[in-house]
Amino acid sequence: MERMAGIKGLGFKIFAILAAFALLPLLYVGIVSLLEMNQASRDVQENITQLSISLNRSALLVMPNEADQVQLAIAKANQYNEFFGSLAHQNDLVASYASSFSEGDGCVPPGIWIAPTSSNFTPGKRNATIRSLCVPARVMQSLHETEPALTLSYIGTEDGVLVTWPYSNDSLKSTAPFSYKDTPNYAMAKSGKKTIWTGPYENDEGDRMMTITTPFFREGKFAGIMGMDVSIESIFTDLSMMRGRGYPFIIDGTGLIVARSNNKPNEPLNIIFGSENLSEAASPEVRAVAKKMLKGSSGSAIVALGRDDGYVAYSPITTPGWILGIAYASEEMSLPARFIDAGIKEVASSATQGLSDSSRRVRDMALAVFAITVIAVLGAGFLIGRRIEGDIDSLARMAERISRGDFDVRANTSGELADLAWAFNSMASDLKHYAAALDKDAHKRGGSGMKTDFIDEVKLSLVSAVLPEEEGYEIEALYKPSSANRFDLYDVSRIDDKIALAMAGVGGDGIQAAMLAIMSRALIRACPEKMGPSNTISELNSQISQYGRGTNLACFYALLDPSDHTLDYVNAGFNPPFIVDPGGMVDTLGGGGIALGMLDRLELEETCIPVQPGDVMVIYSDGVVEAENEDGEHFGLERLINLVINNRTLSAEEILWIAGKEIQDFSKSSKNPADLAMIIIKRR
Repeated sequence: MERMAGIKGLGFKIFAILAAFALLPLLYVGIVSLLEMNQASRDVQENITQLSISLNRSALLVMPNEADQVQLAIAKANQYNEFFGSLAHQNDLVASYASSFSEGDGCVPPGIWIAPTSSNFTPGKRNATIRSLCVPARVMQSLHETEPALTLSYIGTEDGVLVTWPYSNDSLKSTAPFSYKDTPNYAMAKSGKKTIWTGPYENDEGDRMMTITTPFFREGKFAGIMGMDVSIESIFTDLSMMRGRGYPFIIDGTGLIVARSNNKPNEPLNIIFGSENLSEAASPEVRAVAKKMLKGSSGSAIVALGRDDGYVAYSPITTPGWILGIAYASEEMSLPARFIDAGIKEVASSATQGLSDSSRRVRDMALAVFAITVIAVLGAGFLIGRRIEGDIDSLARMAERISRGDFDVRANTSGELADLAWAFNSMASDLKHYAAALDKDAHKRGGSGMKTDFIDEVKLSLVSAVLPEEEGYEIEALYKPSSANRFDLYDVSRIDDKIALAMAGVGGDGIQAAMLAIMSRALIRACPEKMGPSNTISELNSQISQYGRGTNLACFYALLDPSDHTLDYVNAGFNPPFIVDPGGMVDTLGGGGIALGMLDRLELEETCIPVQPGDVMVIYSDGVVEAENEDGEHFGLERLINLVINNRTLSAEEILWIAGKEIQDFSKSSKNPADLAMIIIKRR
């Protein structure tokens, strides 16, 4: 400030008047511009956030009900169905014995309670009823030895005879007192004439229980009930131990939550569980999800959770009339949704950062214009003296050269304006350093292509350099990587005296997906023949679950035995390959199921098929059948099958060449390229 003090001596009054007229409007415009840009930055942030929510919901809405999360819910519901179905079968078995009225060998079952004598009760009838319960009582006791979930079983007849197991005074006291026939489940089974489930409820020990009651009939008339008290603690434990990103729960036929994980749901999923009955939830979105779940079929639903979305996969547990649901937060539901969210947030950050940078540039420009205005104000002092006029003219030329990027210019004025020249020289020096720093930063940002180069190198490394040769077989493979960051990989290698065939698609993109592709190919090659396809894929699933960090892998793996011409294979969520025989008939290799990495433990069914002379087997990736033409039409599986049928008499190499050319011609105008991977094996 001391260096600038000399300028005041040029004529303070003229400077003050001109400064007031020139600088006040400039300051006003600068302040208004900065405020408007800050508001624009906030508006962009809000709009991009809303765009992120909309795109995430769109990504979830296009997912079919066959998504991996729905398959997981179906698998778990089937597991619970087996548990309840087995108990229902056992109860029906005892009830069928009780309905036969075949008297035993004079035995008296333990745990008998007899109702007080009434007008319709005779000793002879009572003794006959007791003898008829010997056989079902023995069956009931046997079931307790094999089913750990059973805590109490009982047979209660219409004429007042009750048999319990295990036999104890406590069990009789809890079941018999003086009328088990007054219990709701007895009345419901009698009136409904079918098996009913009641509960869950807690017993005296605090264990969660269910009761199953089955009526039995003699000579067409209701004769009594067979009942079992069953512990369902294992269900609650299993729900709490389920790993993954979802939160599991079970509702009954009214929407009431009857079982859920002991862990607390993370935000924003806790909005779903604000009410114990989803059908009575305050949120209409949650009530709509409950309505879909209660329709009795497997599927999925989207639910709005404040500013976020949730995804619920569900499947019915038919035996007790329950429905299993697994809730996911949108950003944790799937890799595509997370990548969309991450991408939008990155765009939002870039956009707001750009606006912030623009705001700073406006401020700097305002300061620069302010300085130029000061020069213009000082130029008005030209009227004071010609020397000052010359100096100001020199400074104006310097400012013009700086505006063209010449930061090496220097001012050589003297007198009253010498301090102003020093300020200009300092500004030029600072601008020169700032421009150099910007150039260096831009050069660093140019290195973002390293990620693309790395992914391209990974794709090329996933190609088998040399395919094994086997007498009597032709083995050919096609791999055309695309610019997309997704990964389809294949491997054909010799393991002892067999040929290992593998093709997989990584559920994700980017560097994490590339690392999963590299790891999966290495693990597949490292597995010995004796493990077999099922054990190989189970081991690979274990590794992906432990180290995959939320990614998954759809995979087909097979071992071809040339000695006996058989193919052992498993399929974990991958496209089913097909075989065309010499007559043109097509056989699809079944399988499918859940992709690797979705469950901690995965046991796949291994299938063995013969390979006949002239058979042509085709293994293909999604990119083959999903190749698009300029109209968005897919190449499709039917087109691929017909191509192989029409050329089945040619060699595997010729069939592969024709297929590759057909796909290339079909999709040459496509805007959505994808990796193409195909293996063709033909037995001569």
